Amino acid sequence: MTKEEIKAKAAEALADAKSKIKELDAKKDDLSAELKEEFQEKVDALKAKKDALEAKIDGIEDDAEDKWEEIKDVLGDSLKSFKEGFANLGRLFD
Repeated sequence: MTKEEIKAKAAEALADAKSKIKELDAKKDDLSAELKEEFQEKVDALKAKKDALEAKIDGIEDDAEDKWEEIKDVLGDSLKSFKEGFANLGRLFD
């Protein structure tokens, strides 16, 4: 995978994460007070991960070629974390 492909995939994942956070945030009024608190904690954690991923993407151009495997791993871990986080958030609405 090239730098540009990695950046494109990461940018797509960020856009998807932002969209899902916004979508779920709009639904939080349907939750009980107790679940709203749990929801907010989980959304805050996802936002922090999103911000960290954005910072990493912004720094990609500055990273040396020998760090690309590490960057791919970080991005892969971030994407997995987003999927798990959104799955956990979705369970609050079941």
